[in-house]
Amino acid sequence: MNADQFPPSTSDEYTSDVTTVLQLLWGEGFLSPGGEAAVDAIVAALDLQDKTVLDVGCGLGGCALVLARKYGARVIGLDVEAPLVEQGRRQVAQAGLAERIDLRLVTPGPLPVPDASVDVVFGKDSWIHIEDKGAFFAEVFRALRAGGVVAASDWLRSDRPYGEDMLYFFKMEGLTYHMDTLENYGAMLRDLGFVEVRLVDTSSEYQVMGHQEYDRLRGSLAERAIELLGPEKHAYYVEDWRSLTVVLESGELRTGRLRASKP
Repeated sequence: MNADQFPPSTSDEYTSDVTTVLQLLWGEGFLSPGGEAAVDAIVAALDLQDKTVLDVGCGLGGCALVLARKYGARVIGLDVEAPLVEQGRRQVAQAGLAERIDLRLVTPGPLPVPDASVDVVFGKDSWIHIEDKGAFFAEVFRALRAGGVVAASDWLRSDRPYGEDMLYFFKMEGLTYHMDTLENYGAMLRDLGFVEVRLVDTSSEYQVMGHQEYDRLRGSLAERAIELLGPEKHAYYVEDWRSLTVVLESGELRTGRLRASKP
């Protein structure tokens, strides 16, 4: 499969084809692995009842729905792609949670919330798209109330230079990635004054899941994917997931969770 086929055709990188295949694999409203269980792992042991949670990179709103419905949070979701926010708002309305979830279309830059105004800053595998991580975490620190928590998971890189397999994976993905290591995330948080910094490398878990996704895309999900996308695009995404399993095996693509508190 030629990796130059099917590049994003608009400034919105998460095209309908991309969101179709991701939701097929990961569930309605989710653009990254694990669904509700992954949200549970990120916020484990946090009391979110009636707390204000800022979901940065909310996508289609799947995580926001879990945070509001299951944990009783009041969620402000931010994303830079209008089609994702529009679809997410429809799902929030259908779930009857519009009073608890506010999904907002924003532009990259400072977080559009007042100082010390949120209890939790949440992210699920979306901060990979943020180029200036230091400036972003400074904004997270500013937005959190004293005692507030940042809790997230993300796609990560190893500390090695990118190899050919990783560059091919990027080409297949067709998305803009600004990757960093889990260790650098921790260092930035500590330098900004966060305390109780906890980092969990989940790469071995997702290595298993990534292979399962590849197998499902070729097997149990193939007929539905072909119906939704057509045979050529289905073949493209099968190759994309094959390339993902390669960089997972080599350790170049990694996953992890982070949590830290503002004093």
